Amino acid sequence: MKMHHAVTLLCVPLALAGPAHATQSISCSDMKGDSGVDILLGAGPVPNVLAVRVALGERRLSTDPAGEGEIVSIAQAFDDGEILRIDLVDQQATRRMAAIRLILADHDRNPLRIGTVQIEDEPPVGLSCEGP
Repeated sequence: MKMHHAVTLLCVPLALAGPAHATQSISCSDMKGDSGVDILLGAGPVPNVLAVRVALGERRLSTDPAGEGEIVSIAQAFDDGEILRIDLVDQQATRRMAAIRLILADHDRNPLRIGTVQIEDEPPVGLSCEGP
């Protein structure tokens, strides 16, 4: 009987714990190292973009209100298994602030993504990324 109580006591904290949320990230940078994109993905059968940070020179965009720079929202995030497309818009969703396009070069041990990020009407910047 004492063993039953001990097991119950050990299991209670596990029952009270919330569900685990697995995340992955894609980290990108340009060849000069002064620009980059960080994308946080949630777990699931298809990639779910949770947060995005963009740094192009002095310009900063973030979907995190506590993040650095201008606050933006994810207008669309679509991954067909070959190309990840993310569009970020201003808080009123009246104009596109950034377009991110990443192509996946699939490899079992080390997937690589390459692509571009473009803020408003500025020229696109080439990126090399690591992550799923």
